[in-house]
Amino acid sequence: MKKILVALATLVAIVAVINSATISAEQSNKGILGMTSDEVRWFTPAYYTDGRQRAKLFGDSSADGAWVDRAKIPAGARVLAHTHPQDEVVTVIEGTWYLGEGPKFDSAKLKAYPRGSFIVIPAGVPHFVEAKEGTVIVQLSGNHKFKTDYVEK
Repeated sequence: MKKILVALATLVAIVAVINSATISAEQSNKGILGMTSDEVRWFTPAYYTDGRQRAKLFGDSSADGAWVDRAKIPAGARVLAHTHPQDEVVTVIEGTWYLGEGPKFDSAKLKAYPRGSFIVIPAGVPHFVEAKEGTVIVQLSGNHKFKTDYVEK
């Protein structure tokens, strides 16, 4: 029994040393991550078929882990009712984002969120959006893979 405890203690010590070295290496390799608005690289994902674009600022929204993206919605574009399996955390960067709650797009339910607004849409809540007056840019962030389930086809 004593040999097992000694072996276990040795294993725990080795794992702790490796973990500490890994953390120290990660911290020493860290630097400031920054970009100007001119450096943001926009692309059109295959799942955007209406003129919207996306930009990955930090992490990867197509996988689990922390991420920050931006979405650019052209003037006049609508996104029909949909849900997300995770909370959707949104900051309006440019323009006025119109957001409504419900299982079907209804312009009477849209509320205007101008530049600088912050919104949290809880997981599973059906909602819809529109860019009425011009291009809108929103910043999205999360800790899990970003997924959209359309309620309205």
